[in-house]
Amino acid sequence: MVNMVIQLPCFFMQNNILQNLISEMCEIDQKTRKMAFDQIQKTGESFSIFNLMIYSVDGIHQQRIKQIIKEYGYPTKEKIGVDILKKFWLIVQHQDMDVFLQRECLKNCDFDIEEKSHLTDRVLINEGKKQMYGTQFSQDISDEDRIIYNKNRAEVGLVAI
Repeated sequence: MVNMVIQLPCFFMQNNILQNLISEMCEIDQKTRKMAFDQIQKTGESFSIFNLMIYSVDGIHQQRIKQIIKEYGYPTKEKIGVDILKKFWLIVQHQDMDVFLQRECLKNCDFDIEEKSHLTDRVLINEGKKQMYGTQFSQDISDEDRIIYNKNRAEVGLVAI
């Protein structure tokens, strides 16, 4: 029983550190993307220095995600909670330069179905394949694709598009 008391605070402390790290990464991710989007809206330019910042942040986050997995294993709801896992998913979603990492997180993290469907489509598109759920929108979705997407969405409990 004494060992359990000693281990529990260590376990919770590790989780707290991991939760804070993921929250910080997500905040940086979102602030950088918002700056880029605001700049595009302001200037009309489709590319700016902020795009380079996004690529840099994504590259740093790629290495941090790999380190997290190495040190803590794949994040799960049990390890970090639903809210922090959603933040982790968002960071993984932006790892388009490492489809293998996205796919491994898709397999090993217990993301909610909505996050899984978005990441599944993202991985498929990054592999040059057709998406399953229609989450990575394009302006021109054919009626045929819409039927397929909605069938797949219904099978996992997502609303139709």
